[in-house]
Amino acid sequence: MAYLTKHPKSKYWIASFRDIAGKRVNRSTKVEINPAGADAKERAGKASENRRLAQGIADDYEQTSRGNKTESQVRKTLGDLHSQVNAGRELEFASCDAFLTQWLERITATKAKGTAARYSGTVKGFLKHLDAKAACHLGDINASDIQGFIAARLKGGRNPTTVQTDLKTLNTPFALALRQGLILMNPVAAADAPTAEKEAREPFTSGEIAALLSKASEEWKIVILLAAFQGLRLGDATKLQWSNVDFAERVIRIRPQKTKAKKRDLVLPLHSSVEAHLTTLKAPTGTQDAPVSPKLSQCKTGGLSGLSRQFQAIMKTAGIEQESIEAEGEKGRVFNKRTFHSLRHSYVTRLEAAGVPPDQRMKLAGHSDTKSHARYTHTQVETLRQALEKLA
Repeated sequence: MAYLTKHPKSKYWIASFRDIAGKRVNRSTKVEINPAGADAKERAGKASENRRLAQGIADDYEQTSRGNKTESQVRKTLGDLHSQVNAGRELEFASCDAFLTQWLERITATKAKGTAARYSGTVKGFLKHLDAKAACHLGDINASDIQGFIAARLKGGRNPTTVQTDLKTLNTPFALALRQGLILMNPVAAADAPTAEKEAREPFTSGEIAALLSKASEEWKIVILLAAFQGLRLGDATKLQWSNVDFAERVIRIRPQKTKAKKRDLVLPLHSSVEAHLTTLKAPTGTQDAPVSPKLSQCKTGGLSGLSRQFQAIMKTAGIEQESIEAEGEKGRVFNKRTFHSLRHSYVTRLEAAGVPPDQRMKLAGHSDTKSHARYTHTQVETLRQALEKLA
């Protein structure tokens, strides 16, 4: 049976009940424990009435969690009780599109540009999928709506891994709404996520890296070296400034674009190959904020003449294939196993082959968790062969 309890930081009665799985759940009733009154007698009377109303809400919560009532029925009850307790003022419930749009505005202000764009695409895509239902109460969104979105994304050719990322994005605002007491159930958590292995980038061999360098322009040479021997991503490598390079201490200090929101600088020892090439370049006089690669720093990553296409051209000239996986569905994307990012995979793989311990590899790659780092480590056959030969 549901019962009422108090929280030291809340002025409202808290409903405590068990859901259908037997898990204890606590939810605010939004009914004041100590309402205002002209005198002690009036306050006592209102307090007694509020407790009775709060108990009714707690019972409704419990019935809903066990599937005996719909959330819309409980919402109507809450609205009616709120009107009684608060002199006729109606209780406002957030609509799905308003809540998600406001959440998106707040969260994208703290995220890197690429991450913000991904969040925005997922939320806007979900609201478009809901169509007219996007204007309904947030609590009316159920697991079947989420499941429909998953099915539509997969049918359109999206990779299951991409859809899993979409669900992680959507789960964040709905989990927040649950914590704030705006909904009784998180529909994303109740949906079945697709399962799939993530496609992996293929690292370049040392010979292929040498071939790339032999066919690259002067600016592309340093960008390739920064990826292959320092592990820098494409955007960080092309936008590296001379002020990021400390020849005295022989280090590179950068704040990676991907993790810029964390305000954490990455300090990397300057590799001898990178140092030797940088010393042959002429740094401009007067400012240290000038880019090491002036022309490439002005290019966008995508587009017909973007950085990715330029690197594809270098690969083709060097005789290296991309090893593409064809897309499925109308909106599916071709997955290329060999891209500029493969240089970063090569970097981590070569560190492993050289016997660099995992904790040091993570620091050199700027990874904060082992799960992310594991995707970049591709144990070569020869390394495994050497390990096998150690058997007596």
